[in-house]
Amino acid sequence: MPRVRIAVGCHPHNAKFYDAGLEDELRRRLKDPRVAALGEIGLDYHYDFSPRDDQRAAFRRQIRLAKEAGLPIALHLREAHDEALAIMREEGFPEAGTLLHCFNLDWATLEPWVEEGCYVAFGGALTFKSADDTREAAARVPADRLLTETDAPYMTPEPMRGMTCLPDHVLFTAERLAEACGRAPVAQREEFLAQLMANARELLDRPATAWQKNEGA
Repeated sequence: MPRVRIAVGCHPHNAKFYDAGLEDELRRRLKDPRVAALGEIGLDYHYDFSPRDDQRAAFRRQIRLAKEAGLPIALHLREAHDEALAIMREEGFPEAGTLLHCFNLDWATLEPWVEEGCYVAFGGALTFKSADDTREAAARVPADRLLTETDAPYMTPEPMRGMTCLPDHVLFTAERLAEACGRAPVAQREEFLAQLMANARELLDRPATAWQKNEGA
């Protein structure tokens, strides 16, 4: 399936297991040319399934690895955006790009990430009745930095809430995102959806990196 792209990484929930052996395995998997990003990585201070020191250490090591591999990173951040931003600024944002996965907060939280040139993906939470702040934030993101996603099997969008989230449910999220961004039916929305697809391909549907080619040789 040539159009399939893969993200590989150590989620913050599992950061307590990050060691040299796991990094070697991660490096091996990143050599696959279908791998388009290192992720989800980041900080999750809501569940704290791994100690925070371990989360921070694993996060830093994977940022460095992504930069070495020439790959973008996909970030999972929960109740830790400010600290994650500080770490990213210290380590340096990968030239290949940074994606904020499943963003569902407000513009005050998002603005510094957008100023750093990050891509922002919105999932089903954008459609929730209580998500006015998230929709207002989405409307401020430059069109060439917007993506949609499912976060399947979670975050099922309206009007399908209560069901297991499936890939085709992204249609409801995309429609709500277009509405939030002021794109009128039909032509403006078609152009907007084409932009979303172009953004996803620009970030995630790239040829193998030079590192992948050399490491895989």
